[in-house]
Amino acid sequence: MKTTKAWYQKWWAWVLIILGALLIIGIINTPGDTTNTQATATKKVAKKSTAAKEAATATTYKVGETATIDNVQVTVTNVKTATTLNSNDPKTGNQYYTVTVSLKNIGKDKVSYNPFDFEIKAAGNQTSLDEFNMDENNQLDSGDLTAGGSVSGTMTGQAKADGTVELIYNPSYFSDRHLTFKLQ
Repeated sequence: MKTTKAWYQKWWAWVLIILGALLIIGIINTPGDTTNTQATATKKVAKKSTAAKEAATATTYKVGETATIDNVQVTVTNVKTATTLNSNDPKTGNQYYTVTVSLKNIGKDKVSYNPFDFEIKAAGNQTSLDEFNMDENNQLDSGDLTAGGSVSGTMTGQAKADGTVELIYNPSYFSDRHLTFKLQ
């Protein structure tokens, strides 16, 4: 006479029970639920990464100095100021700044550039260098630099005539990383 074992005495039943328990533990302990130790370690790494980025962007460069960001060497080679531009006067308290920059791709990949990557900052106000200067025939256009490629050109904008005036280069719209050049 053949006796049958109860379901809980069969090997496959225990395998299913163990797999079910592991599945429930896996669902309960999702990646979103981190322990305090993991959260602390993640915060420390994030703080170090942020501090390194801030240190890299905290330096202010002078006219003639070369700075590098995202495999692009940037040099402000010349700054001219003017009280009129194309027979137009700037806003009250402002003057025109014509800035000449050089860009060089020192990486292996193609890099895009655009005059809208640059802004002029004075008295807490950042504005585009979007004035058209008829006296300058080398306006910086937009384009791509292949590996080893370089370009230079001028941009003109207006800012406060007194106080600190800086040129800000931010190559990525989605990042706060930037270079700062003191113009005045």
